Amino acid sequence: MKKRYFYMDLLNILATFAVVMLHGSSFAFTNNGGGRWYLSVFIQVFFIFAVPLFFMISGANILDYREREDTRTFFKKRFRRVAIPFVFWTIIWFIYNNVQYNHYSWLSVNTYARLLNGFMHGTVQPIFWYFYIIIGFYLSAPLLSKIVTINQKALVQYLLILNIIVVGFIGYYYQLRNQADSSFSGGISVGVAGSVGIFVLGWYLHHYPLADRQRHLLYLAGVSSVLMMIGLALVLSKHFGSFQRQTYSIWGILGMTWSATVFVFFQHHFSQWTPSPKVQNWLRAGSSASLGVYVLHYFFVETLEVQYHLAQNSFWHLLVMPVIVWLVVTLLVKAIQKIPYLRRTV
Repeated sequence: MKKRYFYMDLLNILATFAVVMLHGSSFAFTNNGGGRWYLSVFIQVFFIFAVPLFFMISGANILDYREREDTRTFFKKRFRRVAIPFVFWTIIWFIYNNVQYNHYSWLSVNTYARLLNGFMHGTVQPIFWYFYIIIGFYLSAPLLSKIVTINQKALVQYLLILNIIVVGFIGYYYQLRNQADSSFSGGISVGVAGSVGIFVLGWYLHHYPLADRQRHLLYLAGVSSVLMMIGLALVLSKHFGSFQRQTYSIWGILGMTWSATVFVFFQHHFSQWTPSPKVQNWLRAGSSASLGVYVLHYFFVETLEVQYHLAQNSFWHLLVMPVIVWLVVTLLVKAIQKIPYLRRTV
């Protein structure tokens, strides 16, 4: 049986909470200025590690799947875990949006064509972009798992360095300039797809923990990255006259460094931690609810904003609402997981 690393459960729970915090601080996108706008920008930057942590955990757990199961079993388990929630909640969101806003006729073929188009372009619920990347990663895992192995450390390091240079530095430069990406990405796309580096980085850090000096340098670089991303967001948003969300891109070197810092901090402090059986159960329960919280929480955020007119710039929206929504939705997901058939949707 594969050893359970409880630091990954902690990271999973933290990443889920961070997602809700990000969606509670959307006031940053208004570019309004003022104290609460600065606070929302800080929250956006600080919690940007949310999805990268999910990707890094997936990379750490999945890229050595061949040690535990064959590829057929891997596909069956992983796609059942992701494809069912993706399809189910995309349809639910489409129905919700149609009833609430669009009012397309259910008798019209065009309505279902719009649903298909939404699936193909990720427009039904934009926060579901995560599913497209994780499904792509699962499809690539049989190939990557042949490259990313313990006995090919140098090759893995080469892939990471290539990705960091082309995506982390060059790609981020073009993002900051609001320019089209360079031809590097298309020319050598296998090694420099943005998500590949984050998945492989999670595997690498899990299998090759950093020495103390390296870890301390990473901590310094991570904190510096947060400060730089905040500064870039404020300065460039003012310069361009609109909020520059790409300044804290998860694919850029600063976002990657901050995400790696959070991962390594928990790894260092909790990798050998064996909590009590009761705490282990809580951690498993919280970690297993992560996907369900991801797909469900925005219903609550939108309802509070639209139906109950909760102002995006209020302290309630920025600081209190995300905590309450995270707790309530986590409990809701655990309840759904006890219901036959529905449990597979979360």
